[in-house]
Amino acid sequence: LDSASDAALAHTGGGRVTGTEVDDEEGYYEVEVTLDDGTQVDVQLDRSFHVVSDETDGAGDSDD
Repeated sequence: LDSASDAALAHTGGGRVTGTEVDDEEGYYEVEVTLDDGTQVDVQLDRSFHVVSDETDGAGDSDD
């Protein structure tokens, strides 16, 4: 998970890791990164730590 977190942070250009999952439905690893402005980015990685997709949730967004 450390390598997955490092790859996700490199992809987002910084922030802090606020969640991780292994064997996620969209990729082998999912790393949730929260950027300094509060935006959350879910980064999907394959087993080799290559980014396969990402999804951004804006600061203050909610599913309510």
